[in-house]
Amino acid sequence: MLLHQATPPPLPSIPFDPNQLIPLIGMIGGMLLAGVVLWRFFTSDVASAIAERIRAGIHRKRRWKGFGGEWTDTPIDGAVDAEHVAELEHKVVEMQGQIAEMAERLDFAERLLAQKRERSLPGA
Repeated sequence: MLLHQATPPPLPSIPFDPNQLIPLIGMIGGMLLAGVVLWRFFTSDVASAIAERIRAGIHRKRRWKGFGGEWTDTPIDGAVDAEHVAELEHKVVEMQGQIAEMAERLDFAERLLAQKRERSLPGA
């Protein structure tokens, strides 16, 4: 009986280098992270404000103000957003009411402090 040693069959070769997967996985992960960050930005209030500013800028025209070299944004053909103006007027009226209320509170606090001072004076 002859025992001869059989050589094991060769291992199948991989058509690519496994070390090339690391940069590929990193690139895919980076793209996913960038996608999530961009998605969060585009759904944020900051992006909405920028978009609104861009939309408002489309309907405006920059005009040369004159001496001094200033430019001014003016609506084209005097077009004014009446709804926006009404909202701003409402906010101004609301703030004026708040200021009046704070002035009354300040007066009240000053009167209380004055009464406290009068009571605490020894000669009165």
